[in-house]
Amino acid sequence: MTHSRARLEACLWLTPKVFDDLADPGSGIEAFFDHHAAWTADRDLTLVFCAGNGDHILNYTGRRDERFDWARYNCYAADTEPGGPARLARSHNADWLTRVREGGERSANPYSAGPMFTLSEQPMDYDLLAGVYAAVRRVAERRGVRLRLLEYLEPGPEFCRSEWKTERHPEVSSAAADAGGHMIPGVIDVTLPLAADPRPYRAFPDGVPAGVPAGDFVAAQTAAFVDDFGLDGVMLGNQFGLIGFWHPDNARKLTPERVAGIERFFLQMRARMDGRLVYWMDTYWRAEVEREAWGMTDACYATLDAVLVSTFAVLVERTEIVPNLLSKAALSAAGTGGTSGTSGTSGTEGPRVLFGLDFVDPWYWYRTHLDDRRSYVYQRDVLRQHAAHVDGVSFFGNDTFGQYVPAARLDETLDAVRYADGLGSARAA
Repeated sequence: MTHSRARLEACLWLTPKVFDDLADPGSGIEAFFDHHAAWTADRDLTLVFCAGNGDHILNYTGRRDERFDWARYNCYAADTEPGGPARLARSHNADWLTRVREGGERSANPYSAGPMFTLSEQPMDYDLLAGVYAAVRRVAERRGVRLRLLEYLEPGPEFCRSEWKTERHPEVSSAAADAGGHMIPGVIDVTLPLAADPRPYRAFPDGVPAGVPAGDFVAAQTAAFVDDFGLDGVMLGNQFGLIGFWHPDNARKLTPERVAGIERFFLQMRARMDGRLVYWMDTYWRAEVEREAWGMTDACYATLDAVLVSTFAVLVERTEIVPNLLSKAALSAAGTGGTSGTSGTSGTEGPRVLFGLDFVDPWYWYRTHLDDRRSYVYQRDVLRQHAAHVDGVSFFGNDTFGQYVPAARLDETLDAVRYADGLGSARAA
């Protein structure tokens, strides 16, 4: 890593589940900053707010009174069988009881997903969401927190209803994802062309002409949304742009056209976002695998302000964590990335490297610090051992019940982060 840094950036994710009342989020925001006070003291905070799965960005018309579904479920799976969501929940929960509670299952699905139920029936609209963003800004400013506020954009249909992906434009979203143990189509392929759509969108007020690449639409809508709501940028989740989740064997066959389409998406995102931040959650695999299997290119990496080295224990190959981390740090050493000039680098260095730390999941019920203690400890050991290659850490701030990470777990992890602060600063100097 060629650029120096002081303390590690803290990139925390937050969902609306923490609020008792969506119309009055102030007390919930205060509680969030109280709970994480030690994490925000003299440390840059990037807050990734996850209203849903990003479908509200894609569907955004500019009207603030329109409602959208939000991630209000303990475990969400779309209506994939006759009888509707109620029947699906009943069969899922029966399977969960049989395999987990009665059978003692401690891994895979449905254990990781947990029971299927809805936490809140409160409706969400864009005006309420704007109120949340404003409350976050207001409380952070009063407390003197150095804040970057991002919204989350997921390529697939997890966490809540995905109208744009599954109903409006299935022609570009036919790939499937495992959502709560149920395979659901709805993963965006940025290289495919959209069918004509007369509906007005914020970035396409006269509708979408046939043939517009899906990636162009995503980039334009995201930039318009971020600009309208005064956000600092976006977190592109779950290897956005690269089809075939979790393992190289699942990647689509590469062709020159596919590679060009993927690169076009990232370049469009950078151009549309202008000076805003683009963070990207990786594939769990090292950069060379992302290039060879999925079609990621140096030009794609060069558009990013930060890359999240994914380590979530339910999916990661543990032997890949250190090689992946080192490969992403090498992007900085090679001067690949950071071209927006907003990332805190000189503009010639690579994207900041964020190291994922596991506690809980906002959308599924597993708790890594209880269910996979070995992986939990290993992540923190890696952070200590490879601190010189890390610019920040990232973790989910609330669980699927809307509760924060237990204070004791935060404290023991902060000890590792503070160790990395000192070690990384000394080596950078």
